[in-house]
Amino acid sequence: MFHMMKYRFLSLMREKVIVFWSMLFPILLGSLFYVSFGSADYKIETIKVGVVEENDSAMAKQFMEYINMIEDREEGLIELVSLDKEKADEKLKHIDVSGVYYVGEDIELVVTGSNIGSNVMKSLLDTFNRQAQMYMTIAKEKPSMLVEAAAGEYIQYVKKTNLAGKEVNSEVQYFLSLIALGSMFGGFIGYAIVCKLQANVSDIGIRRAVTCVNKFKQIAADGLVGVGVQYFNLIILMLYLNFVLKIDLGDSAVKLMVIGILGDFIGVGIGIIVGSLSKLTEGMRIGIIITTGLVSSFMAGLMVSGVKRFVELRCPLLNRINPAAVIADAIYSASVYDDVERYGRNIMILLVMVAIIIFTSFLLTRRVRYDSI
Repeated sequence: MFHMMKYRFLSLMREKVIVFWSMLFPILLGSLFYVSFGSADYKIETIKVGVVEENDSAMAKQFMEYINMIEDREEGLIELVSLDKEKADEKLKHIDVSGVYYVGEDIELVVTGSNIGSNVMKSLLDTFNRQAQMYMTIAKEKPSMLVEAAAGEYIQYVKKTNLAGKEVNSEVQYFLSLIALGSMFGGFIGYAIVCKLQANVSDIGIRRAVTCVNKFKQIAADGLVGVGVQYFNLIILMLYLNFVLKIDLGDSAVKLMVIGILGDFIGVGIGIIVGSLSKLTEGMRIGIIITTGLVSSFMAGLMVSGVKRFVELRCPLLNRINPAAVIADAIYSASVYDDVERYGRNIMILLVMVAIIIFTSFLLTRRVRYDSI
């Protein structure tokens, strides 16, 4: 059996297409994510911001302190221009400023159009309004903390964290879903394995069909090699994300390894099942593998943020039977939330999926018979 596993491993390593889709493609996609929103430092021209001070109310004073702080601390982001109403109208007409804040009892914003400058100004105003609302909430619920909050930095009072107090980066979900995609693309390895077992597909399949080696041993050896190779690919992907792209995958290496091996069994098993549908053309089977991997990963939040939560609210059962969603959620519960109960539930679901897929794979591959070879 070791002899069969050795040569099946060498055979898989010669399949360039398999190596690309199962290992290189997830790495390239991860690099694209990183360049898109992980490390890009976008520099924009200084935004000219008009300010019309209509009165010296408490709200107006607070906003002026806030906007002046932004100008001082975010060097090169905005440039404040004090105006009266007539000059403000003229500046807006000639688009000499991106917009004008009218500062009084209420803060109003008038912009010149839809552009980066106007979006930044709207974002700054929204942030100020949230900050003001936060102070009002503190004054109402914990007035003793109001002085401390006002004396400090409001940004430091609002952080997205998990229950353990660890800061959560909202963009990490894309990379966790990418790991799930990496497992699902193990289907290409499973497909390559089963093709070498089918006498009506390849010459190697013909030779193996007439060999004296037990069919069960052939399937088991090939399957274990396929899972091992895909597991190696997934480890490379995780190391690349963690040490090269500096994506925090948490400290639960053992839990991630368990998730990885179960995910790889599922991915490779799906490839074996699809590859066993020999009545379909090669293009159709490969298309099914790609579609399965991409669609399931999309539903897990790979392409669009919030998709997984939307599915959870509308049809939670879909998230329980979608292997990519379960894998991504298991990684999230282990590396971000550190939720043992949630992690255990996901592992149980993955184990059930693995059992079903392995049983189906053996059933489809062992029942193949040929009238002539």
